[in-house]
Amino acid sequence: MRKKSLLILASVVALAGQVHAQNGPCSADQHKKELIRLHPEIATLEAQLNQEIAEKLQHIDLKKAYKHTTDMSGVDSFWYDIPIVVHIIHDFGAEYMTDDEIFNDLIGWNQVYACQNSTDTSSVIPPFKKYIGNPHIRLHLATKDPLGNPTKGITRKRSYLTHNGGDQAKFQDWDPTSYINIWFINQMSVANGSAAAYAMYPSAGATIPYSDGVISLYDYAANTDVAKTINHEIGHVLNIKHPWGDNNDAAGGTCADGGTDDVDDTPPTIGHMYGGCGTPRPMYDTQCATNYYKLYTSHTGLMDSLVNYPDTTNSQNIMDYTYCAKMFTKGQVARMHAALNSTVAGRVNLWSPSNLAITGALAPRPDLKPIPDFSVTYNGTTDMRYFTAVNVPLRFNNKSWNDTVTKVKFTFNDGSTTINDSITSAVSFSSFIKKSFPESGWVDMSVTATGNHTGDSSIKFPHVVYVAEKTPQAGASYYGEFNPSGDLDKWPIFNYYNNEFKWESANVGLFDNYSMKYDGYDSRINSTMGIFPTTGSPYGDIDDVYSRPVDLSSFSSGNLYLNFWTSGASRSANVLDINDSLQIYMSTDSSKTWSLLQTYDKGNICNMGTMYTPYTPTSASDWVPKSINIPTTSRKSYVLFRFRYKPGTIQSSRYTSYNTIYSSGNNFYLDRVSFNAYTAEVEMAMKNNVDVTVAPNPTSGTATVVVKEANNNDVQVSVFDITGKMVYSTTEAANGGYAKVEIPAEALSVKGIYLVKTSTGAATNTQKLIVY
Repeated sequence: MRKKSLLILASVVALAGQVHAQNGPCSADQHKKELIRLHPEIATLEAQLNQEIAEKLQHIDLKKAYKHTTDMSGVDSFWYDIPIVVHIIHDFGAEYMTDDEIFNDLIGWNQVYACQNSTDTSSVIPPFKKYIGNPHIRLHLATKDPLGNPTKGITRKRSYLTHNGGDQAKFQDWDPTSYINIWFINQMSVANGSAAAYAMYPSAGATIPYSDGVISLYDYAANTDVAKTINHEIGHVLNIKHPWGDNNDAAGGTCADGGTDDVDDTPPTIGHMYGGCGTPRPMYDTQCATNYYKLYTSHTGLMDSLVNYPDTTNSQNIMDYTYCAKMFTKGQVARMHAALNSTVAGRVNLWSPSNLAITGALAPRPDLKPIPDFSVTYNGTTDMRYFTAVNVPLRFNNKSWNDTVTKVKFTFNDGSTTINDSITSAVSFSSFIKKSFPESGWVDMSVTATGNHTGDSSIKFPHVVYVAEKTPQAGASYYGEFNPSGDLDKWPIFNYYNNEFKWESANVGLFDNYSMKYDGYDSRINSTMGIFPTTGSPYGDIDDVYSRPVDLSSFSSGNLYLNFWTSGASRSANVLDINDSLQIYMSTDSSKTWSLLQTYDKGNICNMGTMYTPYTPTSASDWVPKSINIPTTSRKSYVLFRFRYKPGTIQSSRYTSYNTIYSSGNNFYLDRVSFNAYTAEVEMAMKNNVDVTVAPNPTSGTATVVVKEANNNDVQVSVFDITGKMVYSTTEAANGGYAKVEIPAEALSVKGIYLVKTSTGAATNTQKLIVY
């Protein structure tokens, strides 16, 4: 017979930053070591809580506790009432759950914490029937927010971080000593792997309070027959672990891989991964718990209790991964109660009478006016669309909440007309109106939502949609210089998520003092460690600037380039960390559809290398040309362009445990947008009256030679490789004072240095051309 330790449920608490996954393992040890390194005080709080738990459990006669159906303290009448707040972090996608869904999910969570999930507990296998614990916990959506204002205990914030969930997606956190915060998102970050949710233990919550709580994928909000994710995660908040301990790598491993959850009535286990409910072995597995019992000493020091626990693994435990979650054990309940009676992370304050009064946890849910909200899409797609052309309709989707909404009224003002439209029947998150606009410019709007009990509530939304001009600019003569006294206001900017990473006008440029700047310098890197910004990580953000419509139909044949100049730097010297990108899109059907023309990244946008201070170009040499060939089929009479900047990220090991990801880029500048039969570099040479230009140089494909020849004589161009062998030669007649020759890529098939010789009568010129 294997004798087990005589320790009394000692706690070695897992730390914050661990991903307690419902659908996959987590890097528990890595996060634990990193957090202790950064915050040694966690170990002190951990020891304090361990001591408190040990002292409380020493007074329990465990042998008697398992003879009745109450919790281990024998208390049937006392309930722990706990205020909670649910934060919906969304991008108006499927994660934008309704209030009613949250209310219904709460019923399911509370059934488990009151042990009223009889369908589950009735199917618990015989060895664990008498170990089923009743937490006697009731969760209540708060009716008062931290400022004392009435609430239904639900907040909503739009953020791209819903697609990259982690600690930085935990917006609008309320004091965790007064509320348990629960955040719902669409998708976890790569750093959190395949986790469906994770939570903070008390010792770490006390050290990092702004991250304290539960974050979960939205589709794990509801209790199901197989998964009880929120109950599982709040279990962590109340200091209970997975049955195999805090080494998540052990789940599905071997007995030697596992640790302990410091709860004796959850027998030793390797842990089981998903889907185990329907197979015999996880239900009656005895691999790690043969002849499993415990001897206990009382507070008097006498060894007076022996409990012969099941040798069977408690696979139906809510803290396991088997997806057949049925029960907490009495030992787990005792551990939760010990945490709720501890000052660590203020858990003892959650259920105090004064806090219940301050948060309004026990008060009836108030009737509140609805909060108007909306999203804009095109033609039923989920793609957010706030830019359109004249008479191209958009869908305005109702997203109003906080009450049962019976009517939604949209009022649009485009500066010349006021348009009203309403949804009066079947009002839901999926209801919408279609609206187009006859005039160009910014459209202001207001939304009025009518509640079934509380009346109307209105919000004004200025500059919601931009309608492009009716009449396009002639592409052959157009230059976009972003001068405020010129046509800057015709280039609409969209900072969709209202954060610090955005396009804006800059007082620096290639030919004048103006350009378009993407503000990508992340000032948070220099901020105090652990202080999160209000807008979070840049990863996943997008910002757009749209062009004026241009008429390109005059370029019916030959080459046509979209030309522009850029200047940018990186925040990192490591090329692997340079992940910013600039995407250029084109629309030839009045903004209905967009096609990607080109993506620039790394050195293509960070031509100035690494700079650790905010970058600003200071001379013409800081700018580099960009040219994109426009297909003949796309040279329409009404063409629009979209410049989309996507900030990349750099994750320093110093911040790993916080899932804190910083921008890898610095500031980026865009200037002098034009349309020409020549590339930007050639166009510049012609403008500056340069005699001979070879561009692009370096090149990875073709190159163009432009020769100034005022007398319009024939121009001979010859190309030689480094050995002196001629690889290409041609003669071109000058026209209008210039000759243009394209060197085909086939002639430049070998990487290296070539010599380009031009001859015009008696004059010759030789230049180097680099091919990479």
